[in-house]
Amino acid sequence: MLRKNLVPGFGILFEPTQTQSGQRFFRDMFEELRNEVVPFEERPKVVLLNISAPWFEFVKAKWRRQKLVVRLDGLWMDRLSSAYLQKFRWPMRMLLSLGLHHPRLHDPLAHLANFLVQNYTAFLRISCADHVVYQSHYSKILHQAYFPKKTYHIIVNGSTFKKRRVLAPEKNSQAIKLVVIYSLNPSKRIYETVQFVRWLFEEKGLSVELVILGYTGEIPNMAPKDMRRLIENSSFVRTLPWFNELTDETSAELFQADCYLCFSERDPCPNAVVESMGHGLPVVGIASGGIPDIVGDAGELVPIDDFLNGFFSAYRWEYDFTPIDFDSVYEALQRVLDMPQEYRARVEQRFLSQLDISVTARSYADVLQQIGNIADQGKEL
Repeated sequence: MLRKNLVPGFGILFEPTQTQSGQRFFRDMFEELRNEVVPFEERPKVVLLNISAPWFEFVKAKWRRQKLVVRLDGLWMDRLSSAYLQKFRWPMRMLLSLGLHHPRLHDPLAHLANFLVQNYTAFLRISCADHVVYQSHYSKILHQAYFPKKTYHIIVNGSTFKKRRVLAPEKNSQAIKLVVIYSLNPSKRIYETVQFVRWLFEEKGLSVELVILGYTGEIPNMAPKDMRRLIENSSFVRTLPWFNELTDETSAELFQADCYLCFSERDPCPNAVVESMGHGLPVVGIASGGIPDIVGDAGELVPIDDFLNGFFSAYRWEYDFTPIDFDSVYEALQRVLDMPQEYRARVEQRFLSQLDISVTARSYADVLQQIGNIADQGKEL
């Protein structure tokens, strides 16, 4: 009886009150597909939920026997450390501390710790899913360690490509202008970003400016003590305040920059990179997490092994990341600066082929329709 109440087509649950960059993508995708989406209250046969959607929406979808597609980003993968163990009470803290002293126990106990702290909420939601959409190949690697048999697609986030227009006076053409969007997450590695620009300024003698968009004045708890001073008192750093939505002012800074500098480590799909590329910016940084899936040939990324030290890493409780070879990044930057028009053309081509929100939304719609067709045929996904 419940199945007869379902309406052919697909629905997308969108929560408009959230404003982070990933939610901006979800909103834009919803708007792109608005004419095709079946309202949730009409109980469409197939539903797309973000992993952050309320848990009861997953339960309702299963109760109604709807086909549930879940969009996944990342998981918490912190290695065990003294600071991390402070999150737990005795006797769990005593049990997990064994992982610090016995290497063979580290990974099993780290899996347990991350599950207890937050991953359990994602695991419950994923367990309900009939099909999942990963935002990158890196995201797939993380989740398939726990859910190897889930059917899946990989769809990178998208945005809107904006043609360059003059919004503010042009920058000094002699100065190299690099830009990054600020985050309190230590793994975004803003500290190393500033350190690299200082290295360009002091060691290479370059005329360079780093613009940090969305700076809140807050510093990650585990960050080096000189991070605030470097950001706020360096002549080669300029900051703009935090924002919910990209404004004309932030867009002007992106249009005038030479490239986006990205040292983010093990990030499944940093939407800030997609949105910056939407302003024609090539990307220079490290090939970590889902960044290579986004950038393609529209920038230069220095190779890095996300799993060099194992499945777990410093993330929220330590500031101890994989060293970055500044000389290699400098060479990558030089290649982009030597052919600016070529790399900007590549960025635009990336949007035409994959990153434009119309392309990304169509990919989601195709997956949802495919799931519906399989359900109509009575086949397993």
